[in-house]
Amino acid sequence: MQKKADQKKTVLVVGGGVAGISAALDLAGNGHRVHLVERGHDLGGQVARLDKFYPTDHCAFCPLWTEIRRCKESEAIAVHTLARVESLEMREQGYRIAVVKSAPVVDPELCINCGRCEAACPKGVARPIWEHAYPPVYLIEGAHCGDCRSCVEVCPTKAIAFDREERPIELDADEVIWAAGFEEVSLEPLKEYGWGTHPDILTSLEFEAWKAEAGENRGKILRRSDRSVPRSILFVQCAGARDLRLLPHCSAVCCMHALKQAQWVKRRNPSIDCVILYTDLRAVGRDYYEYALRDFNGNGIRLVRGRSSLITPLPGGDGIAVKYEDTLAGTREIRRFDMVILNGNLRPSLASKPAPASRPELDGEGFVAPASVSCGFVMEPADVTESAIQAASAALRTITGKN
Repeated sequence: MQKKADQKKTVLVVGGGVAGISAALDLAGNGHRVHLVERGHDLGGQVARLDKFYPTDHCAFCPLWTEIRRCKESEAIAVHTLARVESLEMREQGYRIAVVKSAPVVDPELCINCGRCEAACPKGVARPIWEHAYPPVYLIEGAHCGDCRSCVEVCPTKAIAFDREERPIELDADEVIWAAGFEEVSLEPLKEYGWGTHPDILTSLEFEAWKAEAGENRGKILRRSDRSVPRSILFVQCAGARDLRLLPHCSAVCCMHALKQAQWVKRRNPSIDCVILYTDLRAVGRDYYEYALRDFNGNGIRLVRGRSSLITPLPGGDGIAVKYEDTLAGTREIRRFDMVILNGNLRPSLASKPAPASRPELDGEGFVAPASVSCGFVMEPADVTESAIQAASAALRTITGKN
């Protein structure tokens, strides 16, 4: 039997992105205890990879960093990073959850962020988790590491060890909220997009990291192939989405993401020609429509309704040829671009994982069925603002026991 709505509960929140963090803080703020399980090295999810938010154009890490810190400092929230849910067993008094916690090469409790491992690593696999992680610790990607162990020798606190093993954890909870977020799907099966054939054909999240002010280029817009300034960039929408061969759904956030990226390209270098090849435009949030069109009056960003049929590197690799149809003009075009950004290949993270028998049922597209409490992209494609709103709703439904 589940607890009454007025009794304090223990809630498992699966996913440490914006939705999971928001739900956990709302629950903790109402006196409930939370187990927040995140498969990554730190909280923040995919939003931690974003350079800017729309429609305010704020830096993504500022509000995220504050919320992550609140989670980690809350006595009511137990944060489990590098952890994954293996199974759920529903019992009379709630759930028994089997969690497997991976062991990081760098122990975050011992790391003092000195950077000596990064300086000593000959393969460049030692790096900060992300630029604004809290607390700041280093990550060593063991799968890509050699056997030199130079980092072990230089670490002053003995935080680095390569022989740590995974360990199981059992948790008990009265309720479960799924907030597992999204991930990019490989576009390699769709050969017409040319992903993987040229360094200047990037996915949207790859380009976001490449142009980020906190990234290696410090906000400069450069080609990956030769680090020269591109003269033209094409943003291809619905790449992999609305496509029965890969993702039949619309990923919802991609139109605004491309509009944001194109505007920031123009602000950082007005000489770059930007073209957005779209199916239709989704700008449905508050102030989204005004944001989408505010910089499109003669500033070099061109919207073309149509879809590409072939994207391929030119002979010699100096540029990319794109064949597409302009459905408004009724013409077929072949044009050269210096960079191509593919946008739309997003799916819920749960869709790629084998579902334990006791996990809430998934529908045909991999979304958690309405019978379970869920929020964010795992329920339906949603951006940051909508995910936070859904998280508040999920927390309220969990507290009150009402759907």
